[in-house]
Amino acid sequence: MAKVAAWIGGVLALGLLAAGAAAQPPPGAKFEPLVLPNTTVKVSPHVWVIPDRSTPLVPNIGIIVGSRAALVVDTGLGERNGAVALAEARKAAPGRALYLMSTHVHPEHDLGAGAFPPETKMIRSQAEVAEIAETGLSMAQRFSQMSPLNAELLKGATFRKADIVFDKAYDLDLGGVSVRLIAVGPNHTAGDTVAWVPADKVLFAGDVAMKGQPAFASPHSSLAHWLGALDTLEALKPAIVVPSHGPVGGPAFIGGYRTYLTAIRDRARALKAAGKSQEETVAAVSAELKDRYPDTGRMAGAIRAAYAEAN
Repeated sequence: MAKVAAWIGGVLALGLLAAGAAAQPPPGAKFEPLVLPNTTVKVSPHVWVIPDRSTPLVPNIGIIVGSRAALVVDTGLGERNGAVALAEARKAAPGRALYLMSTHVHPEHDLGAGAFPPETKMIRSQAEVAEIAETGLSMAQRFSQMSPLNAELLKGATFRKADIVFDKAYDLDLGGVSVRLIAVGPNHTAGDTVAWVPADKVLFAGDVAMKGQPAFASPHSSLAHWLGALDTLEALKPAIVVPSHGPVGGPAFIGGYRTYLTAIRDRARALKAAGKSQEETVAAVSAELKDRYPDTGRMAGAIRAAYAEAN
């Protein structure tokens, strides 16, 4: 534990927790959704992260290394990015067998999996498998229409078939390091999945807890369920939280999401009880909270969910 604490202190001292925010492109700037080689940082004794630099459509990619195998968390957008993730994993874990998971099935998290060799074992929650069957490549098609580079990156991309499928949780032994994969959706998507490394107290939280405001992107999303998922994450007592996007941080991400969702739930419930319509409630709560939470587009989705769930 002392070694883990020293690593956490080193991460904080080096400013790695804020590096992503500092590198975020300014509004209106052009960006390329590319995972960059040779940027991988070690955040704990067994965990490496390829940081996203807060670049849109680039995820934070995790590499969890044991004596026998390594688990890669998320892949980047298409096989070109997946190949970078693979190369970085091989540098961090030379000669080890590889496992692969995605925190959710959005294209930038999942559709680089085809770059990994056939012997790589893909692990999916049953909820992810069901979501892929339901939505297919519809989001990838929308992403492809955003830019010629996106279209190039996603050309021919497809979802990798799962070698291991689990329901609620799955424990993976990498050789001296265990990882617990936990299905916590539906929140951001129907198949949100997190990875917990208890020896290092590192949590890969996906989009379930991070610095940016949460996005209710799934028709199955539930504000009440999301709050329950935060209970699950908080009970793990992580020291380091690696989100899908943005800077790496700590348990404050979980608390921050709880504060945000609770405030929206309580105001939506009160306004609905007072006879306000859903759209009146969206307008009122957005106006009240926009100084603290400026992304009113994302906030609207949360308010609508809270209004629908209110008695």
